[in-house]
Amino acid sequence: MKYITKIVLVGLTIVLSVFSASGETQASEKRMVIYASHPTKLVDYFVEKFKEKYGNIEVDLITGGTGELLGRVQAEKNRPQGDIMFGGGSFTGGSAPELFLPYDSPALDGISPAFHDPKGYNAPFDAFTMVIVYNKNLVPENEVPQRWSDLSDPKWKGRVVHANPAKSSSAYAAMVTWIGIGGWDLVEALAKNQIIVNSSSIPFTQVGQGENALGITYEEGAFKWIPSGNVGIVYPKDGMALLPGGLFLIRDSPNPINAQLFADFVLAHPQQSALATEFLGRRPTHKDVKLNPAMVRVDELNLMEYPMEDAISKKKEFLAKWKKVMMRTR
Repeated sequence: MKYITKIVLVGLTIVLSVFSASGETQASEKRMVIYASHPTKLVDYFVEKFKEKYGNIEVDLITGGTGELLGRVQAEKNRPQGDIMFGGGSFTGGSAPELFLPYDSPALDGISPAFHDPKGYNAPFDAFTMVIVYNKNLVPENEVPQRWSDLSDPKWKGRVVHANPAKSSSAYAAMVTWIGIGGWDLVEALAKNQIIVNSSSIPFTQVGQGENALGITYEEGAFKWIPSGNVGIVYPKDGMALLPGGLFLIRDSPNPINAQLFADFVLAHPQQSALATEFLGRRPTHKDVKLNPAMVRVDELNLMEYPMEDAISKKKEFLAKWKKVMMRTR
């Protein structure tokens, strides 16, 4: 009986430690570890805002590609070292339920239902779509590709840079989109011209610097180079998918309270508004936050339904098939 009483008291202490007298949730842990595939500038911005609200929490930020970080979470599953995986596709959590906790929070009430995770794992911080980016000095205006299929033209052989779908969730989303538009025939036709790189930031960087003529990238990456005047963006007319980005709570993490607080925090209206105003190219998911006027509205895009179930359940199959396609086309 004494042992049971002790457990109850410890549990009560934990509960009381995360609520203030006013009922507002408070941080009771002094540390948080974030695995992030987002740009450091973006993550730092929201971490600092979080610390301003919840106190001087020590935050360790570990960056890398989505595939690399997911591999790290997998390797640490018996003794997790991270609390949050910030970045990647919305399907990541549902594809690895042994690694992540379901995310169930009142914060989801403010998020547009279209971005809710049907499997219940994702805290949908932002939304993104994949675009074509081109260097204006290397691609004549009358030759700018307007459709994904235009990138298969033999004149672009070796001039289209694209991230490895096995290492980049955004590149994988692009590949799944192509399967939906034109099947594996389109994937193979595009692969013949592609240069494959291991980071999702390389395509827009190389195009912006003039190292390659064309790139396939996520919207925010393309917008980074708009101020240079060297880069243009194309929203392909043959179809696009608008997808929520991923934020996941790592199962059995060392600082679960702070992890939950951070997820709730970045989904709240003030942070979603800051996302729209401070980070051009990022699309907020909060239903009461307006899109940055410099960006193309959703109703102006040729959006297609993304086959989320297939993207999750057939990921290994799709990546194995993609590998064979790449071997055939090199």
